[in-house]
Amino acid sequence: MIVVFFCVVFKGIIALSVNSPREIKVSLGSGSTIVLNCSFEKETGEHVNRITLTKKQETEDKYKTIIEYYPSSALYLDPDMKNRSNSISFDDSSPSVILNISEVQCKDDGQYQCIVSYRHFNGFAADIKTETTVYIQEKSYSATFWSLKVTAEIPVDFSLQPNINLQANNTVKFTCMANAGHPEGKVIIWKQTSIADAREKLGESPLVDEKTENCITNAQLTISYNISKYDDGAFFGCTAQNKFTPEDSVPSRIIGPLNIFYGPSNLSIEISPQIHSFYVGDRIRLTCSSEGNPRPTFQWTFNFTKIAEGEKYYLSDQDTTLEFNTDNITDTGYYGCFASNSFNGNLYNSNDTIKLIVQDSSTVRISCVNIKCSSIEKCTTKDNIAICSVDKWKIVAFLFISCSLVLGTTTAILWRYLKLRNPMTILDEIIRGGEDRSYETLSSGTTARNVEERNYESLSNVITDTYSSIDDRALRDGEGLHYEYLGTGETHTYSSIQPTVSL
Repeated sequence: MIVVFFCVVFKGIIALSVNSPREIKVSLGSGSTIVLNCSFEKETGEHVNRITLTKKQETEDKYKTIIEYYPSSALYLDPDMKNRSNSISFDDSSPSVILNISEVQCKDDGQYQCIVSYRHFNGFAADIKTETTVYIQEKSYSATFWSLKVTAEIPVDFSLQPNINLQANNTVKFTCMANAGHPEGKVIIWKQTSIADAREKLGESPLVDEKTENCITNAQLTISYNISKYDDGAFFGCTAQNKFTPEDSVPSRIIGPLNIFYGPSNLSIEISPQIHSFYVGDRIRLTCSSEGNPRPTFQWTFNFTKIAEGEKYYLSDQDTTLEFNTDNITDTGYYGCFASNSFNGNLYNSNDTIKLIVQDSSTVRISCVNIKCSSIEKCTTKDNIAICSVDKWKIVAFLFISCSLVLGTTTAILWRYLKLRNPMTILDEIIRGGEDRSYETLSSGTTARNVEERNYESLSNVITDTYSSIDDRALRDGEGLHYEYLGTGETHTYSSIQPTVSL
């Protein structure tokens, strides 16, 4: 048995006192009780006329009256509490009231008030209030502190409507209901396909924080969902949880894998070998594939006429593969694959065709061996036919070589031009008033220019006279210069002839 005492001491003219602890703790389960005991001590001349027990509301900051005590009597104002508790009122010989709650419920968790109303002999009247907190906890929960924490449970109901003969593009409804625990419980509906590891959330209920008598937080969610062929084999689930539910142990209820009916789709035909032009005597294999649930059946056609297995045609892999040898050019035409299935009383189908060309085996098969392409082309074969196509890399190489040749030629011409502008020997032509004189080299011999003779007979290394330049002070237009003899032992050196000199 757990006893709650309410105690407030007022000094001055208020002498009435109340004694109580500040909180109590109780677990849910059979045999659990809550005993609220509000006792007081009064002085001479004080008269207690009423004691009221109240409980704070969960949704608003107000208190609801549970019971009012009068001397030797009690009045219940909460019918539910009257049915599951008993009370003892106060009198002059027993200055206390007791409320014994024998069937503890989750909603009993919370704050309570004891209000003692009394009157003083001098006519002064007053109410004395005190509070205590009741903590309720599940027996299965182990915690270091007390507060109402209730673990979420596996959903009690998770249903799908309709739940049979499901087919793509139909709309269904999922409904989930669970005890989501406390505080802030909710339920989540999700799906998981065979190609995805993570769950995809489809819907989530609002947070529920209402306390029922058994601490059950009823969370409920209903969603509409459009089924597709990709949901075939998928799992759908409902999870109940709250802020204290461990992520690795979230309780769930699962439906699936679902069986979704849908017609043939994504039909395709593959050729082996992968060409469209054949020759008489070649062997051809065609393979048809298609999605669908139930699994489609397959039928082959040639020029829109059904093909039956026989001496010419061979069918395998549940008629998905067609093999045959071409024996005539009349095998040229359209080969088709027809896939079909049925469910819920309806037939569904899909088809595709492919054109094959069969040539006479005597036809020359042109190959890259006997075809000549230009220098910027390359040879490739398609359907046994050689084709010349432009090779972009050959064009790039040609442009690179051309640019290199142009750049090299330009560089050589420029180098030669610059070399002539800066000669290593004395080489110039001096034209003075129509007279052409050329000094090509310094050597023994005679050089004639325009009937005028210049004679350099001997250059000796004994005496060297240097004429650094012939300037316009020594030479005048119309004047003639004559060096008849350079004697033995004399050397006259002309290191340069200024181009500004006129003779």
